[in-house]
Order: sequence, then structure tokens, then C-alpha cells
Amino acid sequence: MSLHAGIDIGASHTKACLIDDERILVDARIPTDLLTMEDTGRLAVDVLTTVLADAGRDLDSVASVGVGVPGQVTDGVVRNAANLGIDDSGFDLGGYISSATQVGTVVENDTRAAAYGAYVLAASGGLQLHNLVYIGLGTGVSAGAVLDGMVYRGSRGLAGEFGHVSMGTGIQCPCGSVGCLETVIGAPSLRYARDGEQSESVFQSAAGGDLIARGLAERAIDHLARAMWWLAAAFDPDLFFIGGGVGAGNPSIRSLLVTRWEEIAGHSHLARRVLDPDRVRMYDLGEPVGAYGAALLSAVRPNRSGKREEKAIWEEETIP
Repeated sequence: MSLHAGIDIGASHTKACLIDDERILVDARIPTDLLTMEDTGRLAVDVLTTVLADAGRDLDSVASVGVGVPGQVTDGVVRNAANLGIDDSGFDLGGYISSATQVGTVVENDTRAAAYGAYVLAASGGLQLHNLVYIGLGTGVSAGAVLDGMVYRGSRGLAGEFGHVSMGTGIQCPCGSVGCLETVIGAPSLRYARDGEQSESVFQSAAGGDLIARGLAERAIDHLARAMWWLAAAFDPDLFFIGGGVGAGNPSIRSLLVTRWEEIAGHSHLARRVLDPDRVRMYDLGEPVGAYGAALLSAVRPNRSGKREEKAIWEEETIP
């Protein structure tokens, strides 16, 4: 039986899973520990080795490997993943993994991979979906869109980088710009603002009545609400899923977001239709969605070099 492996490389942890058809058989996670760009490739191989050992399998049973990674991804090459130390010169992650494993490898932006995984899981759970936007709130902030069942990548593989749109915060961002959305709701900014407190606790503390935490949370959500308004107006999705290390398990994010949307929509019939709170959900499907989505995408048609046949991928990235 051939399996497909999925890997999700995050700034804090890297996850992997093995799937048979659309079913997850086993998953694993290890800490992300990087010093050089090449370490990203070694880390991917390490977590793949871990999940195979957990499953009692070897590489001969793996038909393809999919990898979700932050940054701009083109033909397996990753650029501008600031949180992983990958700059504009780029790193051929797909080539590294396929060379090390001799297994065809597909590399995709991590949030787009998560969006596709969430789309498949939601659809298999009975939801009638055409369009979905997944918001990844973690060390980085980004969005992934699945439109009419197909992953939307943009012309340069940069679709969804809304975490680096300037919101006027005045704070320097690791990407080199000033005022990015990521500077107020990315995990490092929240930890810094709370003097080292974990980012999840900011929202939990706000929900528990901590006034300082409440102010920080409301500032972050105010910027997020406006940025998601733009996405809602641009894509008109059936559903928003909010996930990632900051988003997962924090229902107060949704309640604060909906409150802010109601304020924005208070004087506009159009805004009320665009900012429909029923379309916003916290990711609660219980699976490593980024690794799962990467595995699904790898199953389409990778080749040994890690390059993707874009036309074939575009035609086949659809749920029957």
C-alpha cells in the first residue's frame, strides 16, 4: 500500500503525517531547530524519519512527500521565509528532500496547504463548500484561499501574505517593512507585549478580565478584523477558518473579531453582508491540518525533482 507523507514546517514545531487516500494513519511533531537554510531540509527529513518509524514503515512505502513551509514558494524553492532564516536568495527545499529521500516532493506555502487540508476535512464532514479562506495566526500571519475547490497561489506564489500588509502600527517587522499586521498579532509580538507570557495566554487572560491583556487583545483583533474585511470583500468565501498556534483553541478571538465586525458594519448594509459572523469559525477539526493538506497536494502528481506541473496540479486540486 502506497502512502503519502505531509510535513508542516513551523517556526516553533514541525509536524508530519502519513495518509492513505484521505485518511491520516499516524502523525508526529518535533521542535524546529534551525541555524542555516539547509537545516530546513534536514529538519524535514528528520520528522519524516520519525513519523515513518512511528508507523513501522520505511521510505519504500511512500509514494510522495508534501511540505508546507512559510514564505514564497516557486517550483520547490522557498524565498523570504523570515521566521526560518530563508532570505530572498532562496533555498531549494523540494530538491533537497527529493534528493535525500528519492521520493517525489511537492512544496507549498504552509497556509495554503493548511487551507486545502481544512477544505477537504470540512467537505468530508458534510459542509457544502465552494470557497474557503484559512487564517494562520502563529509566529507568522498569513491566509490561504481555496476557490472553487482549487488552491489559489497567485502569479508569483505570494497570494495570502496579508500578514505583511502595513496596518500603520509603526512597529518594525522582520520582513523589513514597518507596521505589518504580523507585528501586532504574531506570536512574538504578543509574547513581547506581555513580558514573555505565551501568546495564547494574552487572549485567555483578556477573556478572564485582565484589563491590560484585554487592551492588547483588542488592539490585535482590531487590525485583524480590518484585514479580514479586505479578504471577505475580495474573495466572499463560504467560510473562514482561524487556526495556527495563536488561533487554535482561543474562542475569545472569534468573539472579539465578531464584535469588531459588528461595529464596522453598523452603518452599511453591504458591510453587514460581507462581514457575516456565521462564516467565521475557529479551526476545530482535530487534525494536523497543514501536514495533512501538504500530503494531499503531494498526491496529485509530483516528480522526482520536486518540480510541479502547474497545469496538472491546477486541474486536479479538486474534491470530486
